Amino acid sequence: MANDMPPTPADADAPRLGVVLRDPLPWPDEREIVATAEDAGYEAVFVPEIDGREAFGTLTGFAHASEQLLLGTGVVTVWSRTPVLAAMAAKTVNDMSGGRMILGVGAGSPTGLGAGSAVQGATPLRLVEEYVRVVREAASGEPVSTGPIGDPFGAAGFVSSIPARPFPVWLAALGDRMVGLAGRAADGVLLNWCPPERVAAARATLERAAAGAGRDPADVTVAVYVRACLGIEEEHALPPLQAMTGLYASIPHYARQFESVGLGAEAHAAAAAIAAGRRREVPVALVRALTITGGRADAQERFAAYREAGADLILLYPVAALEPVSSVMGTVLAAAPNPSIQP
Repeated sequence: MANDMPPTPADADAPRLGVVLRDPLPWPDEREIVATAEDAGYEAVFVPEIDGREAFGTLTGFAHASEQLLLGTGVVTVWSRTPVLAAMAAKTVNDMSGGRMILGVGAGSPTGLGAGSAVQGATPLRLVEEYVRVVREAASGEPVSTGPIGDPFGAAGFVSSIPARPFPVWLAALGDRMVGLAGRAADGVLLNWCPPERVAAARATLERAAAGAGRDPADVTVAVYVRACLGIEEEHALPPLQAMTGLYASIPHYARQFESVGLGAEAHAAAAAIAAGRRREVPVALVRALTITGGRADAQERFAAYREAGADLILLYPVAALEPVSSVMGTVLAAAPNPSIQP
């Protein structure tokens, strides 16, 4: 287990669970979900930064709603802020939360450019590698040095005045090259939209890369997002899962991942259904391969498959159906490590 994870429980084979909160639900309701998740035995809460709340401010609020939950960005992209700003934000949350911050970083897209526009000629892999290097130096309290590709972020010489408290850096990865970079240079990897078979392959790639860099592969956490809509009838759970699955199947790099695990035909049909405005025609077989419906037993069975495949941390990603707050809370409770908790 990576050293930024909580102590191993008595049952070392039990899946470790975190939760992902994307939807900008009313703030009091989100705080209640976070507090309930901690009481129910979840170990982490991750916040994507897509079109909802800003990640670091949200995590600061979650820090005050919890006592032990790890707090992760899942993820912020290298285009959304400079590595110095990301390091300052992560150090702030880490300091305020007593050392619970995980900085999740992804390559993202240069659409809109912003802070990363000065390095738009770099490959995504090289850009992320340099970004991680600068983040680590900016977080160390020592001056940021000029790297192997110069100073594309204008960070050389920066020194943070926030007291140094180490926080882990995890990388979002779809392809093997980014998984390999995580093995060489990061503390964890965030996998997304993949069946257990892909987790097993990514784990093997990461372990080879870490060992080749002289690192202990056990020091790199393998985490995977798993979307779910639990505790309600499937006729209500499937449509929002079909819509989200079809949306991602329409994105080329996710479509390539689906193809790599034998789901290419289903992904192509899903993308066509979304383009035609017919989300209910997104193949149910694709949805079942990548998400979870049903109840507690269904979730536990799928979690066990991911754990067996090599996932250290499974990040339950509730997809809301019907009324959003009760749906997200229902999914969190249905899959909870401690099923006795009630809202």
